[in-house]
Amino acid sequence: MHVLTEVDPAEIARLRERDEFFWIDLLSPSEEEVERLGEALELHPVALEDTREFGQRPKMDPYGTHLLLVFFTACATGDDGWPADSIEVHIYLSGGYMVTVRRDECMLIDDLHTTLGEEETHDEEILVYHLLDALTDAYYPVIDVLEEHVDALEGAVLHKPARAQLVRSYRLKQCVHQLHRRVAAQRDQFQTAREAMVGLEGLMKESRPYLRDIGDHLVQVTGEFQRQLDDLTALTQTYFNANSDRLNRVATRLTIGGTLFILYTVVTGFFGQDFGWLVDNIDTKKDFLLYGVGAIVVPTVILLTLFWVKRRDWF
Repeated sequence: MHVLTEVDPAEIARLRERDEFFWIDLLSPSEEEVERLGEALELHPVALEDTREFGQRPKMDPYGTHLLLVFFTACATGDDGWPADSIEVHIYLSGGYMVTVRRDECMLIDDLHTTLGEEETHDEEILVYHLLDALTDAYYPVIDVLEEHVDALEGAVLHKPARAQLVRSYRLKQCVHQLHRRVAAQRDQFQTAREAMVGLEGLMKESRPYLRDIGDHLVQVTGEFQRQLDDLTALTQTYFNANSDRLNRVATRLTIGGTLFILYTVVTGFFGQDFGWLVDNIDTKKDFLLYGVGAIVVPTVILLTLFWVKRRDWF
């Protein structure tokens, strides 16, 4: 299959005249390139308007002899704050060509230049399948990266909850939610898109349902993102529970300390009273150690022993 990375009207006309299936992959094309593409392939003006603007939702728009499929894939960013992002790809399909237009670098599409360039063109449905399958399977490494972030965040929250972890959890949830929202929409409309693709006039089809496999993968990817959203929601609750447990431990320590100081206050307050008998009779070192120090140390040991024995029942 011929793979073009720029709009060459003469080459496009030659391939169409020979009825040879080809692929045009454009990265950040200019307005003039999009216009030349539309003229060379006779694309619908409304479809070209979507491609000029980008920022579309996942959708499939049929235009008679061709259709526009707005398809999203994903890639890892390497940024801990936003570990994955979507890549919007506009795919034009007809019985004689497929066109991809994107504004972001996508290594898997670049790698497909060589792979699909070596493929035969007698089973055109398989060529379309290879493209969509690569874009869909790119979600799996992203899922693994997000899973690592979720696991690391969960371990940090359980070890020592901090407010920065709550902020990171909400940020990560936003990232996953964006991916899930687009994949879910893609999954919902893909059945209709598949029927439109296999119904294109002139598109050579295999007897096996290749494109159906894309829909199965989209269902699986959507389920994985939903699971991660549920994990992050549960992680938020885990943070508050862990933080509450930490505060309870601090309150417990303060309670124990306060109980001991109440005891010390009672002892020192009693012996600090200006009774004649206390003043006349407790005036030796032995009396001081027995009544003063002993009255503090012995109850302290008893209380601490009681707290230790009952620590699992009380705290």
